[in-house]
Amino acid sequence: GGNDGAIKFPTDIQIPEVRYSRLLLRDFMIAYHPVYPGDEGSPLEKDIDETDHLELPYGQNTFSLDVASINYDYPSNILYSWKIDGYHREWSRPSQVNRILVRNLPPGSYTLQIRAISNEEKYKTYETRSLHIVITPPLWASKWAMAGYAFLLILVMVIIFRVIMLHKQQKVSDEKTRFFINTAHDIRTPLTLIKAPLEEVVENGMVFDQALPHMNMALKNVNTLLQLTTNLINFERIDVYSSTLYIAEYELNTYMNDVCSTFRKYAEMKHVRFVYESNFDYLNVWFDSEKMGSILKNILSNALKYTSEGGSVCISASDEGNTWSIEVKDTGIGIPLSEQKKLFRNCFRGSNVVNLKVTGSGIGLMLVYKLVKLHKGKIQIQSVEQQGTCVRIVFPKGNNHFHKAKFISPKMPNECPETAIPGDTVDFPVTEIPQKNNSLQRVLIVEDNDDLRNYLVDMFNTNYNIQACPNGKEALVIIREFNPDLVISDIMMPEMSGDELCATIKGNLEMSHIPVILLTALGDEKNMLEGLEIGADAYITKPFSVGILKATIKNMLTNRALLRQVYNSIKDEEQDVPTNCTNTLDWKFITSVKECIEKNMGDSEFNVEILSSMHHMSRTSFFNKLKALTGYAPADYIRLIRLQYAAQLLKQGDYTITEIADRVGFSEAKYFREVFKKYYGVSPSKYAEGEQAGTSPAANLKSEE
Repeated sequence: GGNDGAIKFPTDIQIPEVRYSRLLLRDFMIAYHPVYPGDEGSPLEKDIDETDHLELPYGQNTFSLDVASINYDYPSNILYSWKIDGYHREWSRPSQVNRILVRNLPPGSYTLQIRAISNEEKYKTYETRSLHIVITPPLWASKWAMAGYAFLLILVMVIIFRVIMLHKQQKVSDEKTRFFINTAHDIRTPLTLIKAPLEEVVENGMVFDQALPHMNMALKNVNTLLQLTTNLINFERIDVYSSTLYIAEYELNTYMNDVCSTFRKYAEMKHVRFVYESNFDYLNVWFDSEKMGSILKNILSNALKYTSEGGSVCISASDEGNTWSIEVKDTGIGIPLSEQKKLFRNCFRGSNVVNLKVTGSGIGLMLVYKLVKLHKGKIQIQSVEQQGTCVRIVFPKGNNHFHKAKFISPKMPNECPETAIPGDTVDFPVTEIPQKNNSLQRVLIVEDNDDLRNYLVDMFNTNYNIQACPNGKEALVIIREFNPDLVISDIMMPEMSGDELCATIKGNLEMSHIPVILLTALGDEKNMLEGLEIGADAYITKPFSVGILKATIKNMLTNRALLRQVYNSIKDEEQDVPTNCTNTLDWKFITSVKECIEKNMGDSEFNVEILSSMHHMSRTSFFNKLKALTGYAPADYIRLIRLQYAAQLLKQGDYTITEIADRVGFSEAKYFREVFKKYYGVSPSKYAEGEQAGTSPAANLKSEE
């Protein structure tokens, strides 16, 4: 209807449909920079509007594009909405903003959907477009990387499992090594009891001349056995099996004869023909004596061990131009052909050896192989079962091939260092030793092995007043009653070890003056330093030489007597004492005693009770301590210091005898003259004039307590 009336439309009129232009995509940008098809590094092969599939690398996951839908009739009626399937849950709010911006889209496959919506009729969608987008993962997150990670994880797990297994195997190996070392520990003490009596018998001529070679042979083989136990004890650090060579030049015939002499007696006992020969008269070669000795002794001992009675072992040395060689042939049981490839493996032993029940560790040939290789040599073994074995080792001449070796002075193979480590001990009862002569110097022996303790007691019983016990705990009780002049102690003992005993003695003022000798198989430098640092006066390794032990005891007691001269003098003789003495409890104690006496020099009432109380000690403890250090009872020592001070005043000539007697604490001048003459052998007046007796004054001083 209108002003002019009503308008009527025919019922069949055709109303034209509204048409809009299609959605267009344009202005594609990556990280806010426009990207066009054909550009270097561009992911577009054609225009973005013509692209249905877009693949972007991980570094291009921030991008944008514009959307356009041109409508000239009613352009404001178009709104835009979008979402990314697989990333967004909801469509974006419809708006006229036609810029689609995506930031840091994670790796994956997505579909970008865009639609045009009517502004008047929000439910009406004019058009929808979709674009498939793939963000490729980074290199570290690719499938190959994931496979690599899985492989590495499996590898790490395998390595961890292997380490755990190796740790268990190492633990078992360490337990086995410790077992062998502990066994070697136990061997040291019996060896001491073998070696020491043999040495004493030989040194004192207690055998007939016919038996002397046999005794020397026994001693020589004891030393060899000591070397073997030392090598076993020091297995983890032993130089014989280390990669360090200590090279020296040796005459081969002399060296070989010395090595072979060790086995001749054993060969005679087994009735095996034992021969050494060479194709030269004189040949100088270079090698490590200890390692070469280990090579030869392992080979020769195997040859003799597996050669039956009536067989033969032939050793030959050869000069072969640029090389020299040693060959050992035996007529023993041989090695089965099927097992010869295992010869140089650890703990390998032939089946025929096992069947014969011949003892052995199975590590000898492995060690020989390693030591030969260290010398840049070669080893060959030919063997026929039940016929014998031939071992041939070849070495280059000269010393140019020893690049990292240390060159030393020569030593022969039987020069064995007597060092070892003590083993486990067993608790034994105390050995009571009756005191024979109280005038003899007192020695306390602390040793847990019954045989060794009794042997030491028998050895020293004639020259010293001996007391003995099996451990440090009982030793501390005996020391307070026995008051020894010297303590000899083993280290490894039950209840209380020797080093603990030594530390207790040296840390206690009442006992710190007692010298301590540690007897032990711990013979390396580190253990010696530890023993000396806790206060030990001497450190002697097992098996020890009887002569060295006797000389050490004698010198130590003699040095103590010399040290008393310093303690008994008021002169400043600190410079004549070893520097470490000035820091000991003994030196501090005696210095304190002298200072107290000198400060109370003129006090005639000053006595032992006052002096001992000033040092916070009982009269008995003070008496024992001062008597052990100086040889004087406390009253005699006070008198000794007073008389020495009086002698100094007499030499000065500034005072009368009566004044001097009063200044040094004597209430009567007559008594002072008597005591002075008894001490110095002359009267005070004659001493002042320069006359002095030639006898030792100390011998004339008697205690009046």
